[in-house]
Amino acid sequence: MSIEISGLNYIYMEGSPFEKQALKDVSLSIADGEFVGIIGHTGSGKSTLIQHLNGLLKPNSGSIKIGDLVVTEKGTDMKKLRQKVGLVFQYPEHQLFEETVYKDISYGPKNMNLSQEEIDERVREAMNCVGLSEKYMNRSPFELSGGQKRRVAIAGVLAMNPDILILDEPAAGLDPAGREEILTQIRALYLERKMTVLFVSHSMEDVARIAGRIIVMNEGTVALDDKPAEIFSQADALRKMGLDVPQITELICELRRRGISFDNSIYTIEKAKATIQLMLAKKQNTGGDATC
Repeated sequence: MSIEISGLNYIYMEGSPFEKQALKDVSLSIADGEFVGIIGHTGSGKSTLIQHLNGLLKPNSGSIKIGDLVVTEKGTDMKKLRQKVGLVFQYPEHQLFEETVYKDISYGPKNMNLSQEEIDERVREAMNCVGLSEKYMNRSPFELSGGQKRRVAIAGVLAMNPDILILDEPAAGLDPAGREEILTQIRALYLERKMTVLFVSHSMEDVARIAGRIIVMNEGTVALDDKPAEIFSQADALRKMGLDVPQITELICELRRRGISFDNSIYTIEKAKATIQLMLAKKQNTGGDATC
């Protein structure tokens, strides 16, 4: 499902001494089936932006269209909208409240007035999508690991069969193993369902690994919007916005400063490894210095 945002403006606490414009004339088009990373430092507007997409916040001006639904029109069916747009908040495990994993995941489908058979099917399918075994179905969600709790929370949103999935810092606070686990599962979920995914993060490494397009927010505006290779080739611009670039990008920049000719578009370990192997093979075949 596609997203069209035009001239979006939002002001927190308008008219008060604490007034702050969080979004400034934001316009974006996101195609059906895209996996988009949204990055930016704290206060850049990224979380404010995504909360507009399922009607949690209403803009001061501008328009948002989700598929054929105009979110900003008076009288828009918000229940229908929130079935289409699933939003997983940062630290979603804090929203878990039921006695069992099954009850937590089935909460949304039950409110959609589905039959028990449909509810059971959706719970099982959602658990399978996030890699949770059915043996956890009758366990308390509070007995699970941090990564497993995140999976339960994401499964609860997936059980409503949204067309768009928005994830706000889904790996925040997890240990390295839990982080790897949840990111791998999100990527697998996207490949399986081919849904539109918006992945909000402050981690360049996480976004670099799984997003096909990156939007950089800065001071309430869209500062950059391009493919990952193009975004990470602008390391100086990112640093000026208070953002860190992926560690591998830092390494490549340092090697370039030392005279080794590397492509600017290298931003993942896998790509760096493949490039270095190619350079070494070329050097071995020619007996000379390898450049790329």
